[in-house]
Amino acid sequence: MRTCFFWIISFSFFLPASLASAAPDDERRVEIQSGEWVIVGTLRVPEAAEPAPLVILCHTMWGGNRSQFDSLAQVLAAHGVASLRIDLRGHGESTNRGKLERPDINPAIVFGAWPDVIAAHRYAESLEGVDPARIGFLGASYSGETVARAGREYTFGKAYVILASGLFSPESMVYMERSGVPWWHVVAEDDHTWAPTMTALVAQRGYAKVTTYPTGGHATELLSTQPELAGELARWFAETL
Repeated sequence: MRTCFFWIISFSFFLPASLASAAPDDERRVEIQSGEWVIVGTLRVPEAAEPAPLVILCHTMWGGNRSQFDSLAQVLAAHGVASLRIDLRGHGESTNRGKLERPDINPAIVFGAWPDVIAAHRYAESLEGVDPARIGFLGASYSGETVARAGREYTFGKAYVILASGLFSPESMVYMERSGVPWWHVVAEDDHTWAPTMTALVAQRGYAKVTTYPTGGHATELLSTQPELAGELARWFAETL
């Protein structure tokens, strides 16, 4: 029995990495080069017979990190949607050139993070088991502008969700409306930022789906204050991508 067990272990050791690591709901840590930064992420790919759609999840800035989407990644996987949640430069584990902490706020890091989203997009397009034509994005707070700029600088994905972004550049507003892909903006009326005002402007333009909760807080706080939201997001991505 021990001999058989050793043979199985030895055989798996010599399998190609793509096969040896394969498992239902495979989740693993990844590193993505973005200029001089190494962007750390967590990739979760549900077991499926065909390549799955994937959503790149971008956390709130100035102190957030990819762990804000741990639960959402599980819900997405349950709906057959892969996910890549990343730590944008200066956040979480992506700190190889400096860490962003309050009160030492470095706007250059935050405003310059859009190439990280492009790098993640290119990485996702190369993944086995992922459909490169069905990649979506979720931005939260300022990373809403980050994913929007990445889209206009590289190429837009298949669908976008924005959780309470209070700031979009005029260029991004134009490109978002002209992108030709679905957008869904979610906000709470009690949000303490400019997000309700910005979302109201988006609603006036009429190009995006808009959901406004009476209460719920800011950006990723909505995922805990509105427990049904994660499932609704997962279903929307599964149907839209």
